[in-house]
Amino acid sequence: MSGEVFPQSKVPLDEKSLFETELDDLARTGSESASEDGSISSVLAGETAAKVPRWVARAGEPVQPNRLSSIASETDHGERSEWELQGEAAWTGLHAGSLWWVLAGILGVGVVVFFLVQSFDNPVRPTSIDEPQRAVISDDISNIPIADLVIRAAEIMPMASQVLEEAHSGGGLEEAQLLRGGKNSWEKRKSWAGRRPSSGGHYPVSKLQLNAATLMGHPYLILMGLDKDYVASVAYFTSEADGSLKYDWEASEGYSELLPGEVGQLRGNDPRLMRGIVTPSTFYPPAFPELEFQCYVIHHRDAGNFIWAFARRGSEANKRMRGHFSLRLTPSTMGRATVRVQKGPEGARANQLELVEFINSDWFVLMDHSGG
Repeated sequence: MSGEVFPQSKVPLDEKSLFETELDDLARTGSESASEDGSISSVLAGETAAKVPRWVARAGEPVQPNRLSSIASETDHGERSEWELQGEAAWTGLHAGSLWWVLAGILGVGVVVFFLVQSFDNPVRPTSIDEPQRAVISDDISNIPIADLVIRAAEIMPMASQVLEEAHSGGGLEEAQLLRGGKNSWEKRKSWAGRRPSSGGHYPVSKLQLNAATLMGHPYLILMGLDKDYVASVAYFTSEADGSLKYDWEASEGYSELLPGEVGQLRGNDPRLMRGIVTPSTFYPPAFPELEFQCYVIHHRDAGNFIWAFARRGSEANKRMRGHFSLRLTPSTMGRATVRVQKGPEGARANQLELVEFINSDWFVLMDHSGG
């Protein structure tokens, strides 16, 4: 073994020689890969070299080593952008303003939630709520004018029917005891017989219904139903102190000092009582300009026989007349009103009258307004 000679290539090497050999192999492998990559590796090498800062020593300055920025390896896949940082990196110094923006957003959301809770779930504050006014119900009905009539309705119905029948029986002067106004009213009724419109409507005999009403504290009864011709009819009654009933024929039959068909007989400017059914109108002749007057149509029982009535705008009569149409009335008395009219100004036609007073939203009036 000692005398055996080995070729140069097969001479065993020591550890140092083996290490140098492996370095040479690595260098050859790198050169081969560099030649295969061609221009691409040269570009990468240029870019890498460009990233390495140069340091030039000046005369008189101590030589200090310059810290080189680390070059990312192939396993790092290049540098990470600041926008790609995730997790804990987003809370580090790389994003100095991120934490403040998050806190500001949380604070803003908290403020919005606070105001929403205040607006939708506002607690009731009893100290700031005034106690509402409560109606007090009293058992005392003495101050209600129609209370007695309502309580005695079952008793009054047959009494009213009997008085109505006797008042139309034509019993002469004995009839005056049943009429409201007594003998004077009976005499007026006789003169009215020749002027009374031919249509009925004041003597209900079937489907009777009794209603109670009041005018300025004075109660009265309204008996509604159908007459013998099945026409809607209304009869009015008043209650006396002794509990008896009186037939108000003037309200029942619609007594008027002036009827629509009698306007040609009107003389002078004295106001005349008229009962009728009133409806608004938009007719304005030259004698009654629209800027100064409000027009109404009034008829008695025949809608084809009517007059034009003009009330001055702003007058008390016109204010009450306009309020008359907003009242809740029974169908049988709908539109009924009692007014006073007078002859119109110069240039007005005979059926164009001026409305000067509004008395009631019905045909029932007080005794001092019943006229002569």
